Amino acid sequence: MSFKTEKVSNHIYLTIQSLYTLRRRIIWTILAMAVGILIAGFWNYNFVDGFGRDIVAKNMVGDTNQVAGSFRERGFGFGVLFAFAAGLAATFTACNCVTFSMLPSLACSTDRTSTRKTALKALGIFSLGVLVVTAAYGFYTGSMGSDTVQAYNGRETRLSQATVTFTLLGLFMVVWGAISFGFLNRLILRIPLHVRGLFGNPLTKAGLMGIQVGLFTVGRPFGVFRDFLAYAASTRNPLYGAFVMSIQGIGQITIMVILFLIILSLFGKRLARWSNDKPHHAELISTTALFLGGAYFIFYWGFAVPFGVGRWGEWFGWY
Repeated sequence: MSFKTEKVSNHIYLTIQSLYTLRRRIIWTILAMAVGILIAGFWNYNFVDGFGRDIVAKNMVGDTNQVAGSFRERGFGFGVLFAFAAGLAATFTACNCVTFSMLPSLACSTDRTSTRKTALKALGIFSLGVLVVTAAYGFYTGSMGSDTVQAYNGRETRLSQATVTFTLLGLFMVVWGAISFGFLNRLILRIPLHVRGLFGNPLTKAGLMGIQVGLFTVGRPFGVFRDFLAYAASTRNPLYGAFVMSIQGIGQITIMVILFLIILSLFGKRLARWSNDKPHHAELISTTALFLGGAYFIFYWGFAVPFGVGRWGEWFGWY
């Protein structure tokens, strides 16, 4: 990383704290987390899961429960379509919707040297992070075989795995937001300047976000995904498992990538000028999005799902 990039990163880091008082930053944090918790409490998983299962996946591959054990009849090629359908169907599920909270960080680059080419590079690094994690997970699950994956893939086991995975990811997002808002300055300022500069680079942030989204696959308990996992694991072929799990990773970010490209196409120059002129505004939006997404994950997967706490939509009989 060049000295210029480090200098820019530190300028933004100081600007946020100099232009927004501690009180304002705390208020923004509370508001963002309150919105995340509110969304989590009213989240209708039956509707969004049903849309992914009955509308998206069913129209692409049929009844996923029935095709899950049909590898011998349908073969490798069908597995690729099944993988993409499983990822696309999971787009708006509770284990994937937080992907969209990362759009501001990708779209509103805080690097003053940023261009449309840089934004596309950030998107590429983000996508690479998703593919690396999903491929590694697919390699692992692809070696299991039908008998082993049956126990690993049970609904209760997957829910437990989801609770741990998404709660930890939510905590990571909240800590990331706290660092951006300067709440952990005493710890962060002990880190060498070049390391802070590296992690303040928008491209590094894009890679970290990609790794996070890739890890969504590890915790995902969605029924369509479990059926796909059973199909892929029945081959007992780690390389095939890595390949189709990567396709699933592409499917889960497809809508977000399309939205990103639309935003970049329509507002790219305007966003670049805005983020250059007012980098603190761009960073404020990105950070509040992190707090919102993190609070959603922590509340939904850490409390609502395992303990039934705060499921207000059900309590009010709305669904």
